[in-house]
Amino acid sequence: MGVGIRQIIDAAIERWPVERRGVETVPDSERTMSLRSILWIWFAVNVGGSFLVIGATLTGPASLSLWQVPLVALAGAVGSFAFVALVSLAGLASGSPTMIASRATFGVRGNLAPTVVSWLVLAGWAIAACVSATSNLAAAMTVLAHSMGVADFQISNWVMAPVSLLLAAGAIGIAYVGKSLIVWLQKWFGWVLGVFTLMVCVLALTTLNWDSVIEAPSADLPTMAAAIGLVAAATCVAWLSAGGDYTRYLPADENPPRVFGATLLGAGVPLLVLISVGWMVAVGAADNAEGGNWLSVLILFVTVLGLLTTADLAMYSSALSLQALGVSWSRPLTVLVSAAPITLITALVVGAGFDFRALFVASSQLLFLPLVAWVGVFGVDLIFNRQLFDGDLHDTTPDGDYWFHRGFHWPAIGAWLVAILFGLACTKLKVGSDVWFSGPLGDSWLGQASLGWLVAGFSAAGIYWVLHPLTGAGSAPGRAHLED
Repeated sequence: MGVGIRQIIDAAIERWPVERRGVETVPDSERTMSLRSILWIWFAVNVGGSFLVIGATLTGPASLSLWQVPLVALAGAVGSFAFVALVSLAGLASGSPTMIASRATFGVRGNLAPTVVSWLVLAGWAIAACVSATSNLAAAMTVLAHSMGVADFQISNWVMAPVSLLLAAGAIGIAYVGKSLIVWLQKWFGWVLGVFTLMVCVLALTTLNWDSVIEAPSADLPTMAAAIGLVAAATCVAWLSAGGDYTRYLPADENPPRVFGATLLGAGVPLLVLISVGWMVAVGAADNAEGGNWLSVLILFVTVLGLLTTADLAMYSSALSLQALGVSWSRPLTVLVSAAPITLITALVVGAGFDFRALFVASSQLLFLPLVAWVGVFGVDLIFNRQLFDGDLHDTTPDGDYWFHRGFHWPAIGAWLVAILFGLACTKLKVGSDVWFSGPLGDSWLGQASLGWLVAGFSAAGIYWVLHPLTGAGSAPGRAHLED
């Protein structure tokens, strides 16, 4: 018996060896990942039942109509994921993780602030995934028990806290092993989730009150804009700094448009379908409560599996962001260190029954501003600067290619900071019904539609595009330095 278990363990280690490489550049001999693997990574993350729930949130007093929902999903989810696809090209071009590649634009010191934001967003995303997976599992068990006649069934929060630890441990274990296990699991999770989600969608669509779906009234333009902002924030913004962490393992001569297309296709197709179906279910299934119980259970279980595919990627990329800050531990150890506060907060939130969602949405709104502004600046260099990664990204000394002026590339930093202020001016931050912050334009339609992050992104790109040529050749990434 012991020998058999040992053989299984040895076979697993041989197939999925622990990835030792952290933020170091991947040599060409090891860049063997296929484009199909990138597609599966993003497909598995976006095919879970949580996106049916996001579609369901597009209902209510200001609901959308049948023709508006696909447009909102296309603009909010697919459109915004195009920026994830763009940033993922940095990994392909440099062979380095996203937040190491970002040094080429911001400088080795200037890049530290965006990297901190990246870690906070990814850590928060991992916490949200683990907390949501736990609550969805508890909800599924409750609905299932009630459907079987156990009316007084209830699960204590402190009973679910150890369950949340197990779910988090699973995601941590996957991230600890690293790329080989992630690629393998995301493919099979993608198949399993895809089949079950398709079954849920077909079952849901056959039980709808189609008159309610077809006759749903149209919303006005500000409401559509707010829905686009909601969908974008809930689907892709957290992944903006993660795309290059996986494309760095693609062959260096892989075609960039194909990489862009694989990323966008893997995420875009399930998001477009699930958000639309989720809205239809919410609008058209109100009169089908009895059959809806079992459908709810299926959706909840599929959601749990989908959230695990989110948590493992967030754990993996958060550790790389921590290493990009200068942490010198090995990648596996950094995963454990990065995951420690994530796991602790998850268990405390679940055990205390804390309403994490409202606080997470509010804090995410603030953190998304600098992250999207970072994409605006970095994206300009990715599109227009073909020599961006000609230097040594790992040389952090004053003699390095990306030292610029005392370690800062001021055109990029300046554009980033000003864009954040522009975004804050158009932001209205609410926790529940309480307004915590409102910028000067917070009550404008941009603020009401929660589009401050979009203002930050486009203003960052515009400002950097204007500032960079004015600084002269001395600030060209990878070419020269400004004198101290």
